[in-house]
Amino acid sequence: MRRAAGFTMVELIVVMVLIGVLAAIGVPRLMGDNGVAAAVFGDEVVSALRTAQKSAVAKRRLVCATVGSTAVTLRVAAQAGAAGCDTDLDAASYKTDASGVAASTHALFFQPNGTITLDAAGTQQASGSVAIRLDTRTVRSIAFEGSTGYVQ
Repeated sequence: MRRAAGFTMVELIVVMVLIGVLAAIGVPRLMGDNGVAAAVFGDEVVSALRTAQKSAVAKRRLVCATVGSTAVTLRVAAQAGAAGCDTDLDAASYKTDASGVAASTHALFFQPNGTITLDAAGTQQASGSVAIRLDTRTVRSIAFEGSTGYVQ
């Protein structure tokens, strides 16, 4: 008796499962679902704001954080007591290139004592949130409290 050539049932099922897994992962990326990109950008914004707060306290200098729609830039004062930020804080990149992902814009000043203010002089405490949006829907809200320097 000759053995028939072909695939076994187990091999066919394994191939079908692999195709299903690849389709479940690949189709949303091909269709432009940027939900993951929005979550990652939200984490980067939190990281940038926490870095700004900790750097201001550690360096005992003013740190300026500008939250733009697609990026966060951090600058630090060249010397203690300076009224403005004129030097880039670090080389870390806090930005997104994903389409439809945007943040609400803010200009925040992290004081050497750890507080967050709306002006470089430190007279107006800042509190509020940065909204991370995917298209028109807010997917994350990052809260900051000026009197304590808390960011979450």
